[in-house]
Amino acid sequence: MRQWIADALHLLRVAADFATVYASFYLGYQLYFLGKPHEWSVWLPELRPDLYYLPVERNHFLTVALGVSLMTVLVYAAKGLYRDDTSVLHVREYRSVMSGFVIACLLFLALYYIYFAYLGPRIREKLFSRRIFSYASAFSLAGILAVRVTINRIQHRLHRRGIGARRVLIYGAGATGRLVARRLSEFPAFSLLAAGFVDDDETLAGTTVVFDQARGYSLPVLGTGSHLEELMRSAGATEVLVALPSKTPEQNMQVMNYCRGRGIRFRFVPHVYEMAVQRTVMQDLAGIPVIALREPSHRYVYLFCKRLADVALSAAALVVLSPLFLAIALVIRMRSPGPALFVQERVGLGGKTFRMLKFRTMYVDADPYAVTPKSQRDRRITPFGRWLRRTSLDELPQLINVLAGSMSLVGPRPEMPFIVATYDDLHRERLRVKPGITGLWQISADRRVAIHENMDYDLYYLHEQSFLLDVVILVQTVFLAFRGI
Repeated sequence: MRQWIADALHLLRVAADFATVYASFYLGYQLYFLGKPHEWSVWLPELRPDLYYLPVERNHFLTVALGVSLMTVLVYAAKGLYRDDTSVLHVREYRSVMSGFVIACLLFLALYYIYFAYLGPRIREKLFSRRIFSYASAFSLAGILAVRVTINRIQHRLHRRGIGARRVLIYGAGATGRLVARRLSEFPAFSLLAAGFVDDDETLAGTTVVFDQARGYSLPVLGTGSHLEELMRSAGATEVLVALPSKTPEQNMQVMNYCRGRGIRFRFVPHVYEMAVQRTVMQDLAGIPVIALREPSHRYVYLFCKRLADVALSAAALVVLSPLFLAIALVIRMRSPGPALFVQERVGLGGKTFRMLKFRTMYVDADPYAVTPKSQRDRRITPFGRWLRRTSLDELPQLINVLAGSMSLVGPRPEMPFIVATYDDLHRERLRVKPGITGLWQISADRRVAIHENMDYDLYYLHEQSFLLDVVILVQTVFLAFRGI
């Protein structure tokens, strides 16, 4: 049953990608002719030879659409985009979707021009409109991303109900095991559904372990490792995730041999997990696997382009959204006494403090450096402030911080100085990049938990940051904001 559902979703992605690209080329062609005299049928465009850059053959345009659609599917298959993605919030999948489509277009254009230059009929004029191709490419990329998000949401809902997901047991109910359970609940696209814990501490057997305090999620401890085979059978589990990083190598080897001898599928969370969150890499040393820290690279081109994008987008947004800024400011002043803007000291790049701007959502007598409200019912929040927080519109004035250079559009959220003072070496990794208005943590399911308690998201971004990843985060932030309105 599970494999059938997984195969159906993969085939759905293939069909959706092909259909989206093909339909996008038709839309691009229609857009090109807006406002121009034209004659075509609804389903089969009649191409006009008297317009520049268009082929004279009636069906040539549809052949181009077919070629790009096929090339897109082939490139996506080569990049593994028709397998389950296990990256944080699908950022790796969406990033590969964008880069893969660019590769598909370049490959198609190369083959297309080679054919007509050396193999096909010799003609002088260009074979199709570059404008149509640009329109169609933009429609294709937006459509593929929207369809992928929709399919992923369908898959999430199915897996949360246990449909199409593999049931697994987590060996170890300690901190690491609870973190594994929490991640599986946050990311159902992993196709794994935790059925319970197994732990060698006999006093835990029959108890319930809470692994997500904010959402009240818990799992039972079904028994000890000596009965693992029986427990897996009774729970309907097909795999065990061994989360015992504190065990000695000999003890872990015993668990491995036990699983191997009974044909139990297993995976280990390594002893270097604490280091792994800082993005380790596996290297080969004369046939011996070794783990090393990935050295951060100073990507000056990326940082330069990121700054250009920050300035351009924040300046444009400030101009376009200026009426909204004025309206929000007026409502704040009318609903409660005090200024419309809220200014607070935050810590940014390199540990330097700056003055961060927000629309005021709390009453003026509230302590600006008290613990951030965790509930919309907090009495410090004004009625209008609740709506601003739910839609994240209170963050809009930070576009001024971005334009000034103290913040970026995408990055870890800046913390207050008294919290940064408690940072250890791992937490201080966040200060190596500019803080952002939005980031992985903001679009995750973990917004109920404090920023500094969700280091995995910021460390993932720190070591995987790229221009495409920033685009993915910005797009998902926009969708999240619209859902909140």
